[in-house]
Parts: sequence; C-alpha cells; structure tokens
Amino acid sequence: MLFVDILDIELMLLGGGLFLIAYWVLLNFSLNYDQQKLTEINKSFGFLFLALGIYVLATGLWGTFVWPLPSSYNLVLTDPWSLYGIALLALGLVNTYKVPMLGVLAGISVLSIPVIVYGLVILHFGLTNSPSGAGALYLLIGINGLLSPILQTKAKKYWSYIALLLLILAGILALYIGISASFEHTAGWMKWSPFYG
Repeated sequence: MLFVDILDIELMLLGGGLFLIAYWVLLNFSLNYDQQKLTEINKSFGFLFLALGIYVLATGLWGTFVWPLPSSYNLVLTDPWSLYGIALLALGLVNTYKVPMLGVLAGISVLSIPVIVYGLVILHFGLTNSPSGAGALYLLIGINGLLSPILQTKAKKYWSYIALLLLILAGILALYIGISASFEHTAGWMKWSPFYG
C-alpha cells in the first residue's frame, strides 16, 4: 500500500483549530461580551467548526480504515484525529443551532479519555520523533477536554482561564511539531515519484 503523509497538515490544522477554540472560550466564558453580538459571532464559529470538523473526521476515518502509517502510529495518530473531528462537529452544531452546551461538553469529556490514554502510550513507548512533545500535546488537549463541562458551572470564568492556557500551549505545540514535520517530510519525499511516472 502507498504511504500517504498528511500528518504535518493535520498538526497545523490542529494548532490553528485549538487557537480558534481558545478564542471561542475567551468570548463565551472569560469576557462579558454583548449577548446579541455573541450569538452572531458564535454562528460564524459554528460554520467554521462544522467545515473543519468534516475535513478532520473524513481524513481521520480514512486513516482508521486504511492504516496508511507504519505500525501502531495508525492507532495513536488517526484515532484521536477522528475524535477531534467529532468534537468540532459537535461544537459547530451547538453554535450554529444555539442548543444547550452541557451535553456536548460532556460528550467531549468522554472523547478526551482516549486522547489522554494515547498521550500516555506515546510517552511510554517513545513513539514519534518527539515523544515528550507529542505526549504533552495529547495530555494538554485531553485534560482540557475532560474538564470542559466545568465551563457550564459557577466556576466557568475561572476554569476558562485555565482552559485558555491549556489550549494555547497545545496549539503552540501542535503548530511547532507540524511546521517541523513539514520540513522533515518534504525533505524526505523530494526524490519520490509515482510508479507510473
């Protein structure tokens, strides 16, 4: 089977998506923003989350079905990517249709458990070129998602600041790893040509 390398773009989209989620958390839970304007802003966030979620889920499911990566990387890299797609789609629907958020955040909390486990697996087995960076990335995202229902409690404003910190740190890590991977992967594929040409 032909190896297809989309990890670098996935990491860069993950980083950008985490920054968008951080901005959404800031507007919705940290600041006292005008509710009418916030409803309009959230609708536009909803469409963006839906569009990004469709791409993420489609590429995640593709990776889950065809296993394009070497060995157990298919488990630790494609399964959480699909879960991220589901979370984005759920956030997109909540924001587009203005439905109560607690159920979606509880679902994201459940989806975060495998992300934490895979982060620990990456650290335990020393997977990827940067196990500590990749493991930290997974743990930051997983812990943030696991505790996201706190955004629906009286402590939401305080938790939102912690969530912002976790999201921004994870976003920086994802972008750094993704940009580094782009240079490494591009250099590694420079001499490759398809069998037909």
